[in-house]
Amino acid sequence: MTDESSPGSSRPSGEQDSQPRRFRYDHPDESIGVSIAHAVATVCDVDPLSLEPRLYDVVDPDALETLLASGTGDSDVRISFAFGSCAVTVTQNGEILVGEMAK
Repeated sequence: MTDESSPGSSRPSGEQDSQPRRFRYDHPDESIGVSIAHAVATVCDVDPLSLEPRLYDVVDPDALETLLASGTGDSDVRISFAFGSCAVTVTQNGEILVGEMAK
C-alpha cells in the first residue's frame, strides 16, 4: 500500500480535513482487506490491529476482492462503505480513499 497524500499535508491535531487521503493498493502479497485496514489506521493514527470495528465486521473482504476483480476495462467499479469513523471508497484501479466522517 502506498500513501499518495502530498508531503506536508498534515493538519493540526483535532482538525478534520474534508479531503479524503489517497492510498494505492499495489502490493501483490497484501490483500485488499489488509491494505484498507492500514489506510484507515493511518488516517485515524492508530495501530491497525486495534481498529474497532474490525473490517470483516463491516464488509466481507473476499466479496470485496471478487467485486473489484469483476469489472471490465470499460467500467469503473467503486465500492464505498463506512468503517468506524471513516468513509472508505475502493476502486477497481487500486485506489483506496479514506476520509474522516463528520461528527
